[in-house]
Amino acid sequence: EAEGGGNGGGEDVVSDGGSRKARTGPPWRRGYAPDVVVEYAQHRLAALGSKNPCTLTGHWTPGVIDSNTEAKLICYQKAVVRTGQNSGNNTAQIFETDDVGTLGRATLTSLWAQGIRPDAVRSGADTWEVVQLQAAFWWASQAGISDEDLDRDRAYAEHGVAYFKNGRSAPTTARYNKNTAAHIKDYQASVGLPETGTADSATLRALVGGSVHHPGVTGR
Repeated sequence: EAEGGGNGGGEDVVSDGGSRKARTGPPWRRGYAPDVVVEYAQHRLAALGSKNPCTLTGHWTPGVIDSNTEAKLICYQKAVVRTGQNSGNNTAQIFETDDVGTLGRATLTSLWAQGIRPDAVRSGADTWEVVQLQAAFWWASQAGISDEDLDRDRAYAEHGVAYFKNGRSAPTTARYNKNTAAHIKDYQASVGLPETGTADSATLRALVGGSVHHPGVTGR
């Protein structure tokens, strides 16, 4: 597992080949340059299910927060917060860090944590869900995102895109080992949970709810 947590220096600006320059995240907003992290989020939203009103359907531009993606992203963010507040199924913290319609640390933490089953991320497990867990707690832990951190985050996103494009066939797996447990303990401590080192239900609820280390800090 890679180490992360460097210091970022604000949103980057990249040339689009002309006189205009397109911004890049994190966090990502309308009008920003295409990014595989956004494409992962789009595939995750598209896979929420036919009965979920926040499912991304119809035309969307891969890697770009277009109007359709933005609408479904807002739907997802508000649904997570509403569900958390009404039922306690998550911690409802997304908007403590991310603006409405912005793909940032808290929303990415939540999206990666969706669908993780506690029995698939036990000590010794070697599963796709452990990959999801690792990606989720990297986004949750990164109060400062270096270029190296972002390279790692994009590598996870590439795996995520491949997973959904291949019909939810895992392109890779990861093992829940002592390093994973240590990272989980760090995350639990940062959000006020007991430091068990296990991805228990309370920890998964916090991840889905967008609870992150240093809430309010976008990372770059």
